[in-house]
Amino acid sequence: MVFRQIALLLFMMAGTNLHAQEYFEKQYAGVWQRSLSYSKAVAEAMPAERYRYKPTEEAMSFQRQWLHIADNISMLTARITGDRKAFYNQEDASGFAKAEVLNILDSANNYVLDLIRNASASQLNETIEFGGVSMTKENIFYLLRDHQAHHRAQCLVYLRMNGVKAPDYVGW
Repeated sequence: MVFRQIALLLFMMAGTNLHAQEYFEKQYAGVWQRSLSYSKAVAEAMPAERYRYKPTEEAMSFQRQWLHIADNISMLTARITGDRKAFYNQEDASGFAKAEVLNILDSANNYVLDLIRNASASQLNETIEFGGVSMTKENIFYLLRDHQAHHRAQCLVYLRMNGVKAPDYVGW
């Protein structure tokens, strides 16, 4: 009897892991695409002349928020691929126009989308150490989305502080 219960528990646990893996393989690319489309809509909403707006001296500007997202994508995807991709030259960042920032954001987000679409199950299940925590490489993809949502939310506040209508929310 106990053997059956243990076997059933192990079967259920394996099924849960398989379900999570299937979710990533079948649905996460679509989730990422919707997220990056929403980010692009938020980034496009701010008029070009307000791209350097920041609510306080210590805060990142609207432009810097988006470049920070690209920087984070560079750093975190290196944890997945072992290769750190630069999406722009840091020394040129202060002179970027709105169109250049949008192109950088597109490039960085499409790079992640390509990694999502081409990730193998074995790669996703690889365990790495990040920030003192042991996690799978799949978790890095979720961290990428969470980080972008955090800074996109700050940009939404910046839009409202400038009287710019924010794009309607896009979720799952």
